[in-house]
Amino acid sequence: MKKVEIILILLVAVAIAIIFGFTANASTYGNFSQAFDSEGKTFTVVGKLDKESPIKSQANLVVFNMIDKEGKACKVYLNQTVPEHFDRSDNVVITGKASRDKEAFMATEVQLKCPSKYNDEK
Repeated sequence: MKKVEIILILLVAVAIAIIFGFTANASTYGNFSQAFDSEGKTFTVVGKLDKESPIKSQANLVVFNMIDKEGKACKVYLNQTVPEHFDRSDNVVITGKASRDKEAFMATEVQLKCPSKYNDEK
């Protein structure tokens, strides 16, 4: 084989490895029931903050309750500080995994969807 062919084969192998690396870390959108049924898999869950229950925060841990789109409530542990305007958000999008005891959701990321400032005031 020529050197050019060997280099092309190596480049293709590296490209395939990079693609597999990105897809291995990808999360799936779902709800809490799906996350608890798929132990160890990363899920992205969209829902609303349960404003009836308190938000507990320590140094780098936030504990709150969230209700997914299906209406199931779950306790969420987030290993970050409390995001700004967290209690005023309309929707919350969290990414993480279900706990092993299937009692809580361990979030690694959170995105807040705040009410639109462009809505007409009534």
